[in-house]
Amino acid sequence: MTNPKEPFFFSFSDYARKMEYYEGLTSGVTTEKIVGEATPIYSETTLIPEIASRLFHYNENAKIIYIVREPISRLKSVWRQTLSTSHWNKYVYEKYTDSRVVPRMSKNFIEAIYQYPPYLEACKYWTHLGNYRKYFADSSILLLFFEDLKQDPGLIYNKLCNFLNIDNSYNLDDVLNDRVNSSIGKTQEKQWVAMLKRSKIIFSIYNYLKKSFGFHRLPFTRKSIQYEVQINEQEIKKIQLLLKDEIDGILNYGGKKSDFWG
Repeated sequence: MTNPKEPFFFSFSDYARKMEYYEGLTSGVTTEKIVGEATPIYSETTLIPEIASRLFHYNENAKIIYIVREPISRLKSVWRQTLSTSHWNKYVYEKYTDSRVVPRMSKNFIEAIYQYPPYLEACKYWTHLGNYRKYFADSSILLLFFEDLKQDPGLIYNKLCNFLNIDNSYNLDDVLNDRVNSSIGKTQEKQWVAMLKRSKIIFSIYNYLKKSFGFHRLPFTRKSIQYEVQINEQEIKKIQLLLKDEIDGILNYGGKKSDFWG
């Protein structure tokens, strides 16, 4: 994988001028059969309509791996993630893409669902997959379900290896208990820290303290995020209705029964 794992390269319109940088991210490759990256925003094709085309014209033989999750569970997970990374305090998307101006995220969960791209828009799975299928053959796309990964990671690992035509003899026992990016234990910056960081001078000082002394890990700078987000049944049904065609399409394509997600 590239380092960083999420380079956000093709999400910028001037990517072609920086190709030397991108190629350098895999400069250590020797005999590896496959190299890859994992930038989440590449799946947001309604925000960046050109993304599939850019990837195809860079490498028409690319393999696309797309993992989807039951939308309501995903929305709750994204809420904790975006709180943790301060989307409510700064224009985070300026670091991700130049496709268009994206506002700061609302601190109201329901408002964020309908107004902020990583939420409802990113759950339009069938639309996003369809935009990739305009360029890539189905044989070059692997659709996976988060629920299957959670229930039987070994099975999904074998599917991945078969799809990429690589050896599957790696011992998964060493890593299966090491959960990465778990929602449990996530924290967010306290309001006073976020407000101070809006000053460029103070932000520079904060970054220095963060890198030199781990200041951002001190308990007085952050607070716990509520693990379970509350959303009523009426709102859930509204979201499910809005996403009905997206859900039906992706489940059918993935060979799942219509009630796979309840």
